[in-house]
Amino acid sequence: MPLVKSKAKAGDKSAACLLGIAYHHGFGVDKSDLESAKWLLKAAETGIALAQNQLGYLYEHGSGVPQSYSDAAKWYRAGASQGLAVAENNLGYMYFTGRGVEAQSFQEAANWFRKAAEQGLPTAEVNIGNLYQTGRGVSREYAQAVQWYQKAADQGDPTAATKLGLMYLRGEGVGRDYTRAVNFFQSGASRGDLSAETCLGYMYSRGYGVRRDYASAYKWTRAAAEKGVPAAEQNLAYLYDEGLGIKRDLGEAFKWYYAAALQGVAESQNTIGYYLATGLTGSPDYWQAATWYRLAAEQGHPAAQANLGALYASGRGVRLDYIQAYVWFRLSTESGSHEAAKALKELSSIMTPDQLRDARIYSALQPVGIPTFLATTPHR
Repeated sequence: MPLVKSKAKAGDKSAACLLGIAYHHGFGVDKSDLESAKWLLKAAETGIALAQNQLGYLYEHGSGVPQSYSDAAKWYRAGASQGLAVAENNLGYMYFTGRGVEAQSFQEAANWFRKAAEQGLPTAEVNIGNLYQTGRGVSREYAQAVQWYQKAADQGDPTAATKLGLMYLRGEGVGRDYTRAVNFFQSGASRGDLSAETCLGYMYSRGYGVRRDYASAYKWTRAAAEKGVPAAEQNLAYLYDEGLGIKRDLGEAFKWYYAAALQGVAESQNTIGYYLATGLTGSPDYWQAATWYRLAAEQGHPAAQANLGALYASGRGVRLDYIQAYVWFRLSTESGSHEAAKALKELSSIMTPDQLRDARIYSALQPVGIPTFLATTPHR
């Protein structure tokens, strides 16, 4: 490193770039983003694409320089204009999020992701695949998504392996094949992908592509849950709730449902509400139950909508309100709940004509939330 320092101080632009990167990571020198930014700027201003990309990263994250998305995009663009794949991918990400660029544009994101992917950058291959899967910036084409994910997976990218597993699980762009899905999940999990661990636990619990094995389901699900994956927390709670692969423990189940509920998992929020309303882990607490039912109901969860309606119809935990009960029962019924439909019919029979009129008007004005369960954030 002394030689690199000497060359950098003498004006060697390549050495300045290497020294800036070394300071950022603490390779051979004490880590310092201030020093990193100083040397990277010297190299970036002379046109070194790698330095331009790294300097963009510092601006994006506010490391050693004031955070500035516009400066980040500026330096990513400088590197991308020279064909540096990682800079092209990073510029695509800025367009995807709308940070530091003139306007959010999935089309521009796709353009830059594709440029990087065509150079064989695995993260960019995953990103362009994701756009084809979701139909953002390009037409939705599952087969194209599979092709790009496969290219990245062939290079060992764990996220790509997991996404391929999901494509085979659902039969999107390929024939449904649980065995191949498991193989891809195992590949992703072996490289530490948390979504893969979660999916692998799910496959073992269902017996999809493997022999049903609740002990293995518990192992993989817990591994992901302990790292804070919301879906894994929900699934682990269910295993404890039912005593699958582990001794039944409602206290542990509640703990993991609560962890997932705090991260916005509607199913867990509804279950927490049920635990509280029924007193499974203590005395019933209808007020708290109503709070959790509402959080799930507002995400469009049918059972939570019905449960919240039941509280309004009985005045438990909330003010007795037939109109509110009607609204929530109707929303749940429109999502296919037979129990809610029955409750709605019974409620309607005891409501006054004025209450029914107001309830129908109010219900017609209520938007139905559509929750999003799968993250589609670009890969970095």
